[in-house]
Amino acid sequence: MPAATSAPLWFSLVIALAMNLSNLFEPLTVDDACHALYAAQVAKEPLRPFEFELDWHQKPVVAWDVMVAPVNSYYWAPAIAWFGDSPVAWKAWYLPVQWLFCHSLLRLLVLFVGRHARALLVAIALGPSVLPGVNLMLEVPMLAPALTSLVVLLRAIDRRHLGIAAFAGLLLGLALQTKYSAMGFLAPWGLFAAVRGGWRELACGVAVAAAVAGCIEALVGLSHGGGSYFLRQLELTQLRDWGHLLRGMFLQVGGLGMPVALLAAFALGLAPWLRWGALGVYGLGYASIVSAPRFGAVVGGRSVDSIAHGGMALLTWGLLGLLFARIGAIAWSRWRADRLGMTTRTAGLLLVWFAAEMAASLLVSPFPAARRSMLVVLVFAIATAWLAVRRRGGGRALRTFAIASLGLGVLYQGIDCLDSNAVVAGARGTIEYTRGIDPAARVYFTGGWGFEYYAPRYGMAPFCRGRTQVQRGDFVAVGSVDGDEEPWFDWRAPGWLQKVDPQPHEIAIGDGVPVSLLMNYYSGRRSLDAQVGPRFVVRVYRAREPFGAQDLAPVVNPWRDH
Repeated sequence: MPAATSAPLWFSLVIALAMNLSNLFEPLTVDDACHALYAAQVAKEPLRPFEFELDWHQKPVVAWDVMVAPVNSYYWAPAIAWFGDSPVAWKAWYLPVQWLFCHSLLRLLVLFVGRHARALLVAIALGPSVLPGVNLMLEVPMLAPALTSLVVLLRAIDRRHLGIAAFAGLLLGLALQTKYSAMGFLAPWGLFAAVRGGWRELACGVAVAAAVAGCIEALVGLSHGGGSYFLRQLELTQLRDWGHLLRGMFLQVGGLGMPVALLAAFALGLAPWLRWGALGVYGLGYASIVSAPRFGAVVGGRSVDSIAHGGMALLTWGLLGLLFARIGAIAWSRWRADRLGMTTRTAGLLLVWFAAEMAASLLVSPFPAARRSMLVVLVFAIATAWLAVRRRGGGRALRTFAIASLGLGVLYQGIDCLDSNAVVAGARGTIEYTRGIDPAARVYFTGGWGFEYYAPRYGMAPFCRGRTQVQRGDFVAVGSVDGDEEPWFDWRAPGWLQKVDPQPHEIAIGDGVPVSLLMNYYSGRRSLDAQVGPRFVVRVYRAREPFGAQDLAPVVNPWRDH
């Protein structure tokens, strides 16, 4: 791993602009709807960031009991104060963060692939594991200072400079208080320090990072009147189904890592017919995912699309395993020959780094999602590119990989925009329908994520557990992704059906595009799945008699209810 060389700011800016513009006009989609509430509170009362109550998933909950570390809220808050309720302005506000993310990542990639780093940056930053999940989520705001902290630490080690190491610690501390999963960066910090012999700088940086994170934690606790926000989140840790998590990691990396796996086939020196065969498997797999659910195709008791997901994941993980076996063999052979040069150290670093990211991802993940596997795919891509550029024609193969990854990333992002816009159309259609029947009636809603953000902006109020009182003639709109998402109560139970008109009006938003991300990429084992039927459905009920939300028995969701 050579010393860091220059990485042009302009190229990082171009990629950051592409990230920003591709997300600029996309509606709020998932948990960014929740993060907006915390940023709005900071804009209103900067010294009391957690002193409010929110109706998240129509469950009244104090802000102290939802996991949103404070640093991102303070970055976002000025945009709310200056531009008001404007998601477009908010997203433009994050361009400097995305620029920092791209530039620090580019500087890091230069260490592994030199002049080919630009192609690798395109493949990662605009690929399927990053681009669709930018939104206003916490991953890029966390990764920007975390990756920068790693680059700054390397400079501190190269210069044997404790002041620079302290600055790296400051950045890592801010990343930790942006999203707690930044703790996973302690592994690469230690690994890079071990490779470069920077134990003194490592100790200084870690001490400063702990001090910064601890001071922020203390200030937050002081504003709350005592207690630790971090420890409170540990108390509320959601249930973990380890089999579900492992299958999620297997399938998410298996799908999102497809372009990397094809590059790995080249890096391993596989025969051209094997590389074309791998491409054919992926092509057939995606064709099966798109088409099979429409026909209910089943083989051996399993749906064809499930078999396709499993087959593609097996191929990806098989190539991944071969790749790291080859890298391990390089490290072992050189170690046996007493050739402990930078190649040996880099190979060993990549092996341990990948294992560390796998472990960190599983430990911090309460449920599978594409963002949980983002760093796993990133290290997979770095390791693959490092091996690929050691072969003749590696630069050309890396550029081809960048184009393939970019294409898949843009495809995923386009589908994500269709999903999120369908939610907005559902909210708009609901209010148009109810106002056409009775402009004076109140309209309540249930539903998650983007629907929670846009329904109130179209004049609806949350149908909250144990709190809302419905009058005769009021409407209750039940928003549902794919028509399958369940509300917080049993809408099929007699206790509900006796209080409302039994046949709801259904607003179905669809477009004919046969794939979807929303219930897969963000909280599922698969990154992409077939779309059969409407993307978003709103069932609008009208109350036949007065009743209260406390009259309905809630359905316990272990992923949302503590």
